[in-house]
Amino acid sequence: MPSARTGCLTRIGRGIRLIGKLFEAFILVCLVFPRIESSRHDGIIERWCREVLDILHITVSVHGRPMPGKASPVMFVANHISWLDVLLLNACRRMHFVAKMEVRSWPLIGWIAAGTGTLFFKRTAPHQLARVMQSMTAALGRGDCIALFPEGTTTDGVSVHTFHSGLFESAIQADVPIRPVGISYLRSDGSLDADIAFVGDESLVSSILNVLSRPTTLARLSFSNPIDSSIGDRRRLATLCQRAVERSLADLATLPPASNASPLCDMHGPSSPAAAA
Repeated sequence: MPSARTGCLTRIGRGIRLIGKLFEAFILVCLVFPRIESSRHDGIIERWCREVLDILHITVSVHGRPMPGKASPVMFVANHISWLDVLLLNACRRMHFVAKMEVRSWPLIGWIAAGTGTLFFKRTAPHQLARVMQSMTAALGRGDCIALFPEGTTTDGVSVHTFHSGLFESAIQADVPIRPVGISYLRSDGSLDADIAFVGDESLVSSILNVLSRPTTLARLSFSNPIDSSIGDRRRLATLCQRAVERSLADLATLPPASNASPLCDMHGPSSPAAAA
């Protein structure tokens, strides 16, 4: 069933606000972040992501909770459906993402991603894999959270592709827990919305216009229990995480859209660092 569409003026208004937020991010990275303590960056980025989701009329429900506090490094691994996934995860808790090199070339967005700590690499270049693993291990050692999409590509969200295990080695080396996260997008009637997916030959501009044209989009995040990386076998860790994500998505599919969920506003009250930054 095709999704309903917003009027032209609504799409234009949202688009103008979105462009404004991108230029705000440009100013933050260029002028603000170099002049303030790095400890304040995370809250600002979290707030910015929530404000963009609000512009796009993305309603987010969270099942389970990200690990509390900012001092504990965690590797988050999730299925990958859209560029929206990055906004959803960062709106819950600040994470440094690992992305394919093509994202670096996206106009303005790629530059902002690089300026906020995204790690880029080509999966087909073994020497780059070693380099990014060292960077990930170092970031986790500093107490940062890392997020990656082990499928290596986006899907329509109907099924989860095989998780590649290579980058799991950094969690083993840094001795940090791994949190699987299931991501899904729903229509207003609660059915899975595959039309939101950024897949195939669709351009980024076309995908953004698709999101802007929707009256609203319901996104769900399901945080599974941590998996101990001390198992020491990256292939087994990848398999366990993939099964956890598949399980969480299957469980969510049996629930009403907002059942047993927490909205993002419950996770970031007005007195939170993100709101006060």
